[in-house]
Amino acid sequence: MMIQVNNIKKAFGDNRVLRGVTFGVERGEIISVIGPSGSGKSTMLRSLIGLERIDDGSIAVNGEKFVDNGVYVKEREMHRILSHSGMVFQHFNLFPHMSVKKNMTCAPVTNRLMTRAEAEEKCHTLLAKVGLADKLDAMPSSLSGGQKQRVAIARALMTNPDILLFDEPTSALDPELTGEVLEVMKQLAAEHMTMIVVTHEMGFARYISDRVIFMDQGVIAVDEKPEEVFAHPSNARLSAFLGAVHTKEAAN
Repeated sequence: MMIQVNNIKKAFGDNRVLRGVTFGVERGEIISVIGPSGSGKSTMLRSLIGLERIDDGSIAVNGEKFVDNGVYVKEREMHRILSHSGMVFQHFNLFPHMSVKKNMTCAPVTNRLMTRAEAEEKCHTLLAKVGLADKLDAMPSSLSGGQKQRVAIARALMTNPDILLFDEPTSALDPELTGEVLEVMKQLAAEHMTMIVVTHEMGFARYISDRVIFMDQGVIAVDEKPEEVFAHPSNARLSAFLGAVHTKEAAN
């Protein structure tokens, strides 16, 4: 099991965002997480890489727990356990004062994961992979939103992650730019990258995922294969959510 999440809970003051979330992810699985705003999707995802500290519950990556019943291991140990997890954010998080090459090579070189020459060679390879070989020396301000997100995906791949987490990777993009990012993600899926994707792209979730998780009010209400989720929704809240999404898409 690549990721095992057991009964995790998180509150912000009186707002109980996660109310006991449990699920597992096998190597090579692609899990899409859908649900209404405020259902806890992003908080759950961020907790898997230590960006959000949970109040209770346990999370293990590759069989090693970095938090057990709400108690975290030491920072160095946590960093080691999570070192093969990567994350792609909604708003790219590129450094605006650095070129594409520096954005991609800075962390692995600074953290002594590879030499500068090794990092630059890998940077070339990954930019070609996402269709941006000609943007090596470009500044983020010169890129479209779709190009920025593809750079962000390439940057996340620099350290050879076993697991990639995506937090609404296309929600900040214009519709015409969404497709180019989804194509890169489909390519990663075809390569059997383990992926958890918080998304509002129902078509992507339906046709790429091995499983779809529907979150509602801080819990997992449905965790099933996509054909069951979309063709035969077993939950009234899921049916209402999908109906609302369909209505919104039709209006657009």
